[in-house]
Amino acid sequence: MNRLRRVAKWTLGGIAGLVLLTLLMVKIVYGGGKPYPDVSTDPVVAGADVETLVELDYPPGNVTVSSDGRIFFNTHPFVASNRFADAFVFELVDGEPQPFPNDELQPDLAWVFGMHADAQGRLWLISPATLDRERTRIQAFDLETNTRIVDHELDPGVARFSQDLRITPDGRTAILADTGAFQFTAASLIVLDLETKQTRRVLDEHPSTQPQDWTIRIAHGTHAIGWGLVTFSVGVDGIAITPDAQWLYYATMSHDTLYRVPLASVLDASLPADALAAKVEAVGPKPLSDGITLTDDGRVLVTDVENGGIAEAAAGTSLRTLVKLDSVVWADGIAMTPDGRAVFTDSAIPSYLDPLLLPPDPAVLAAGRPYRIQAFSVPPSN
Repeated sequence: MNRLRRVAKWTLGGIAGLVLLTLLMVKIVYGGGKPYPDVSTDPVVAGADVETLVELDYPPGNVTVSSDGRIFFNTHPFVASNRFADAFVFELVDGEPQPFPNDELQPDLAWVFGMHADAQGRLWLISPATLDRERTRIQAFDLETNTRIVDHELDPGVARFSQDLRITPDGRTAILADTGAFQFTAASLIVLDLETKQTRRVLDEHPSTQPQDWTIRIAHGTHAIGWGLVTFSVGVDGIAITPDAQWLYYATMSHDTLYRVPLASVLDASLPADALAAKVEAVGPKPLSDGITLTDDGRVLVTDVENGGIAEAAAGTSLRTLVKLDSVVWADGIAMTPDGRAVFTDSAIPSYLDPLLLPPDPAVLAAGRPYRIQAFSVPPSN
């Protein structure tokens, strides 16, 4: 009996030691990183000139604006608001959120992450497979009739972490930003032919699309998962396409540089991976970021997730901060209106994200109210 007890004790001790060793290895490999230097400047736009468009009970995620000025947004899927809410995608009408396109279709929209209103008058929505399903789902709505015209699921395993999408100006191709799973899987851009539904991974494992070794600074310390075991380190996220179809701009969240690549090269399926990589251009420095958008004169607006604001980057110029607000926890999605204003969401992710990525407690969400979508007039370039 004593021998059995000793064996059991040694076995449990061995298991405990193996678990501790595994956690230590995870921490060493995935839990490191350096604090990112503060690249923000004094804001150009005064806080008093930033308008609150709407206050919400639950955190907004992404936002997009149609060519005629209609504003659409979603509740951030990290909230898992389907537990206690009935609507998840909205249009802002006269300052009030209205379920889009209607109440009946809301169950299909509970896990929408990225959204984009294209030049053809369609609203595109993407629900990545990692949230609640086997396959990444893409939907589109005709904004003239508010009816669904596309409902397509990608093949299993394809673009599982695609959090955002953009449609080329000709309306024929979607570009998806697949962030990867922190540093466990590689990030890439996904090219989706909207007619054939065929996909291609491009710039897969390219340094410009992968996270660098930075930690994200937030109000109460470092943004991390599993009580610091895994750094909140995210691959390519923000994407934007110039109206003339010349350039695809993209920004990796945990990266110090904004990049662009000729759109024609991305769309050329015959171009070898190394030839495409050779066409990537560094635009300039950026903050640790989430969403990006383009102004009419070609400047890139980048959300600054560490400093509660929006920065401006343009080739050949210095990075400058347009907006910096202490009240903004996590500047997330951003879009331009036809009259030259930038609309952005504060998804406030660090204030409620569970250490194990479990759905946040409703009391925690309630404590952060109200959540806001804000806007400001973009000042002229330097």
